[in-house]
Amino acid sequence: MTRNSLITDERISDEGLVRTFVRRIREGQLGSFPVILALVVIVIVFQSANSNFLSPANLVNLSTQVAYLAILALGINLILLLGEIDLSLAQLGGLAASVLGVLVVRQGVPPVVAVTIILLLGLVIGAIQGWFFAVVGIPAFVVTLAGLLAFTGLTLTVLGTQKNLSMADTFVFDFASYYFPAFWAYVFGAIAVIGFAGGIIHAKLRRHSAGLDSPSWTAVSVRIVLLVAIVFGFLILVNQDFGLALPFFLMMVIAIIIDLVLRKTRYGRSIYAVGGKVEAARRAGIRVTWVRISVFMTAGVLAALFGFVKAGVTTNAGSTLVGTQDLLNAIAAAVIGGTSLFGGRGSAWAAVLGAFVVGAINNGLYLIGFNSDMQQIITALVLLTAVVIDAVSRRGQRYVGRG
Repeated sequence: MTRNSLITDERISDEGLVRTFVRRIREGQLGSFPVILALVVIVIVFQSANSNFLSPANLVNLSTQVAYLAILALGINLILLLGEIDLSLAQLGGLAASVLGVLVVRQGVPPVVAVTIILLLGLVIGAIQGWFFAVVGIPAFVVTLAGLLAFTGLTLTVLGTQKNLSMADTFVFDFASYYFPAFWAYVFGAIAVIGFAGGIIHAKLRRHSAGLDSPSWTAVSVRIVLLVAIVFGFLILVNQDFGLALPFFLMMVIAIIIDLVLRKTRYGRSIYAVGGKVEAARRAGIRVTWVRISVFMTAGVLAALFGFVKAGVTTNAGSTLVGTQDLLNAIAAAVIGGTSLFGGRGSAWAAVLGAFVVGAINNGLYLIGFNSDMQQIITALVLLTAVVIDAVSRRGQRYVGRG
């Protein structure tokens, strides 16, 4: 929802809770509420169908799958904030993973050097694609479609005659299979909760001192308590199995960094401005070309990290590591999470929440015996619902002068 919770809306006392909720739907101010509600429903349905859905072992497995999907979705998310699309990110991750595998397995390159090389690879390729889009003026769809085809061929070229490359017994697998001791998992959870609580309390006090509407202390307390319950409930369950996975921890750190950059820096506000109205952003003095290229560069680095993490989780850096489904799931995750396809609206947490939805659907359907065909159909229906909500939201925002 918006920063002012539904229960703090000053018009509730006059309208009533139901009418306020309906008005917020009409005005496009629901924020993350639909995806959070969807997650709750998904958990209830699948846990009722199979009691193993919330089992410690399955949550550990789900968290590692969500980790690499969310990292890719975070890259897609940044491109969507510009109002553009990148069709090549998943395959770029596959190329990076193949280069990593060749360097580590066949060439014996030190881990730090190998990881640095693939991150630079993602950065450079992102810069090249961003340059063609922002400077030359070729539509991002065309540029990244060409990239997708090129990276597919380059992956096969890099691998040579041996198309399957196992990452077992390498540092990549060790990274993906590392689990924090329970003590450190709880420490990280406490830091996250304290940081979140401090952030919303500080924001409330600033808005109050500036004479602006702010959430009530009750609403603030409810949000903090809910976060505590979710974070520590999750940690208690996973610590009954292997524990908190390093890939999941990495994904959360990346999401937090991107969230802070988008919300707290001039650069982050520039991304929203460029995605909202390019000409208005240019007239405001924003370096539109640099913002666009830098976003593609960042997305390229995230794609490389996606390839690194997925190669470790699946112990595979071969030609079959990445498929079309990875790209589609990542786009679906960003859109389902609440990022607008039209640019200028969304958040880092949209990609993470959407990844949880997509991951939970696929995992839950697998547990109850549905095949991949049904997983894709249901994910498509959820995606369509998210797009409809986005369209209705934009219409409502224009109606009240926000869009």
